[in-house]
Amino acid sequence: MIELQNDQLHVKIAEHGAELQSISDGQREYLWQADPASWNRKAPVLFPFVGRLKNNQYTFSGQQFDQKQHGFARDMEFMVVKASETKVTLQLKDSPVTREHYPFAFALEVTYSLQGKRLAVDYQVKNPSDEQTLLYSLGAHPGFNIANLEETSLSVSPAEHYGRVKLDGPFSDLVHWDNQDFTQPLKLNRDLFKNDAIILATERQGVTVTLKEADGHGVQLIQPNAPFVAIWSSYPAQGKFVCLESWWGIADSLTSTGELENKAEIMRLAPGLKRHHQYQVEVF
Repeated sequence: MIELQNDQLHVKIAEHGAELQSISDGQREYLWQADPASWNRKAPVLFPFVGRLKNNQYTFSGQQFDQKQHGFARDMEFMVVKASETKVTLQLKDSPVTREHYPFAFALEVTYSLQGKRLAVDYQVKNPSDEQTLLYSLGAHPGFNIANLEETSLSVSPAEHYGRVKLDGPFSDLVHWDNQDFTQPLKLNRDLFKNDAIILATERQGVTVTLKEADGHGVQLIQPNAPFVAIWSSYPAQGKFVCLESWWGIADSLTSTGELENKAEIMRLAPGLKRHHQYQVEVF
């Protein structure tokens, strides 16, 4: 277990999945601590896919590959490549195991660093290939403790209307969009998650999503440029958590062809290049 600490935060990270295990200010545990009765994960890293693929498979260069929801990184061992008292970088590289499900060379580095009461997260995706373009999606899925969902509010800044991706089961409806009013804080209730996550299309503008409990405590997700931010809690299970998720990718639609080259919102990284994706969490 990796531990980071400054005078305001104590954070724990597991090498398995490079997954956050704890965010504490010494008085309160902010990160969901997993409960199989509702959701048995805490903050998985989603790579190389976000959401579910149609039939849990895809095709690339004429070959079919199987892949479960949210990709494989969350279930693999990362290696610590650099660490200090307030910052750590973990790395996952392609291997014969990953190549069975994902035919690309890659290096994924996850860096966690403390800045006062803020935890900064940086994902660096590198394409080490000399000739093949890397196709991938990426997402963060941290859950945050709440005492009572119905006494918790959610607000988004800028306070405005956002496009909302409708879901058809676990799949995206990218044709018939909804509109989500965040000109005022939204009072949460369990039925909001009856059809799974609330997926906001941010148009890559910077947004701050604030989860606030009745006692005034809460967390903020500070997101500079992800195309989607998802808000999710368990339904019908009464899990005492809400996930605030930055997504650079999205689930297949029911009309998806399965061809990875044509997947909606798939990212492309040219040979030899690297790209950073970032978000921050601030507790209060």
